[in-house]
Amino acid sequence: MGAGVQMLEVDLLGPVEVRVPGHTVSLSPLERNLVVVLALAKGTVVSTARIIDCMWGERPPASPRSRVQGLVSSLRRKVGEALLTRHPGYLLDPAACVVDVDRCQELARQSRLAQSPGEIAGWLRQSLAVWRGEALDGVDVPGVEVDRARLGELRVALLEERFAAELDAGNHAEVVGEISAAVAEHPLRERLAGQLMAALYRCRRQADALKAYQALRDRLAEELGGDPCAELRNLHASILRGEDDYAPSMPERPRRGELRPAQLPASVGHFTGREREMSVLTRAVDTDYDEPQILLVSGAGGLGKTALVVRWAQLSAARFPDGQIFLDLHGDQTPPAEVAAAALAALGTAAEDVPPTADGRAALYRTLLSGRQVLIIADDADSVGQVLPLVPPEPGSRLVVTSRRRLPALATHHAVQALAIGPLGPQDTYELLARIVGRQRLADRALTRVVAWCGGWPLAIRSVAALLAARPGQSIASFADELWEQGDGLVLGGEQRSVQAALAGAYATLSPAAAHLFIRLGLTGQPSFQLRSAAADAHLGHTRRLFDELVAANLIVAAGSDGYRFHDLVHRFAVRCADELNAWRIPIESVVDLQRLM
Repeated sequence: MGAGVQMLEVDLLGPVEVRVPGHTVSLSPLERNLVVVLALAKGTVVSTARIIDCMWGERPPASPRSRVQGLVSSLRRKVGEALLTRHPGYLLDPAACVVDVDRCQELARQSRLAQSPGEIAGWLRQSLAVWRGEALDGVDVPGVEVDRARLGELRVALLEERFAAELDAGNHAEVVGEISAAVAEHPLRERLAGQLMAALYRCRRQADALKAYQALRDRLAEELGGDPCAELRNLHASILRGEDDYAPSMPERPRRGELRPAQLPASVGHFTGREREMSVLTRAVDTDYDEPQILLVSGAGGLGKTALVVRWAQLSAARFPDGQIFLDLHGDQTPPAEVAAAALAALGTAAEDVPPTADGRAALYRTLLSGRQVLIIADDADSVGQVLPLVPPEPGSRLVVTSRRRLPALATHHAVQALAIGPLGPQDTYELLARIVGRQRLADRALTRVVAWCGGWPLAIRSVAALLAARPGQSIASFADELWEQGDGLVLGGEQRSVQAALAGAYATLSPAAAHLFIRLGLTGQPSFQLRSAAADAHLGHTRRLFDELVAANLIVAAGSDGYRFHDLVHRFAVRCADELNAWRIPIESVVDLQRLM
């Protein structure tokens, strides 16, 4: 840590407090709000535009950018150099800032590594002790309401996990009062109600356990028009019969000793941007549903789908205390039967215990997930058939799918929330380049030509940055000239993980007619086009279906009524494909497999 940088402590889990060594920092309301916005994204640059939107929403003050600059200046005088300026905004240096949310989540992660119920409960007690009240207490800005709800949900989930461990450890008498208070605070949480019923019954208070069930049933009927879930109804029936063997909590955690998968890979280095997409994913899992939901993240190869989902999953791991499964489906290389077998293996099923039939595997998978909160990531899926065996039976677990295709047929089977990602903007492109190459090296007007060439494609940006870093003596202007003269081959030639290879792979999946259309669009040399200009009225329906196929393959994007366009890199790819066909004197009508020309 450099000279002059002092450790900054930010507490968000209760009344917001900021401390530097030796004292608590006195902040104005606006300064406190700014700290919260930055602390919630610690280590990530928050753009000035995003800060303005978070703090003032639709009612910004006059000269909002100047107002933010003034707040940053006054705040930096109080908290030191942990507050950094980074284009296009500001961030809190993760090496010089401690946020209590991180401490809470780290203790929760330790609980998932513990083996005995008592040890699990101990870690969770420590995690909950970090809280001092309602999250973000005293902060009232539009941009943090989603985070307030997210943190509130985290606290209740930790309480439920702790109560489950306490009940497993036989501590029902010690926690029955705490569970009763939690139910009073969250009267519609069925898992808490089930835990209260179990604790009361174990304390030989059968009548009170039955009253707790009746109170929940009345509330659900009055406010939601529904009944308690099947697990609670079964617990209620067990208590009525006076049985000793009943579920201690609802839904029941996996038995201690069962495998709790933690398969998330490491984050990509220098993760940049994607604030909107991260928020969409977080809102999707923070919303309660009464049926399983599939989150589908689609986009062309090289756009950073996997990097986005892995980064988000690591930040959201506490929402899935029973584990995280990561399955790389390698496009069309993994048959659905192997997908199901891999999921069962991740859940601890020995190879000899995997059922031989698809139905048997699906049934066992549903059984192992029942009552659990598991995150399943299916990376690089190519077909609906690969995804369907992984859909969890209950909304407590979530399936997130990444695909180079949009898989529209998936919505005919299950509820799907689709997130199509595009290229990064110029500012995020610059930021990623700067993080890899260094800002001083990029202080050259010619950089705008390098940024334009990258087209916002993260894989292309990283390839360019790697080559620039390997050529410390070359000027940016010279590099930009070479880049535009030699094209993709300068950076991507011979590289397996390249945008060219990804786009060629997407092209290879097209039908002959769609491939024909793609090349013809490349021949026009235009980045955008209209459906009616590409087909006569007699063939409009057929051509529209071909455009749909190109959109599904993420090779073009819809743009307005009957309008479509290429992303810059895809446009260059289409033009190059058409040029190569002309060079080989191959009639466009004969194009079926372009990969032999790559």
